[in-house]
Amino acid sequence: MQIDITPLESLPTEFYVGLGIALVLITILKGCAMYRAARKESKGWFWVLLIFNTLGILPLLYLIFSKKPSEDAGE
Repeated sequence: MQIDITPLESLPTEFYVGLGIALVLITILKGCAMYRAARKESKGWFWVLLIFNTLGILPLLYLIFSKKPSEDAGE
């Protein structure tokens, strides 16, 4: 049984560049979210972020909703 990879060879170079950029952004988001979870000693969130690959959605949500309210926000 032989797999035909001809369709992959016909993809434009821009596709691969976009894919590379997306992978870098997803990795940065995941790293930032895991760093924040570790600093806040949220072991459960750290392991969830490590194990599940949600294409950056879960790390982004964690970063948005785990922010500390700033002290000067009440002024």
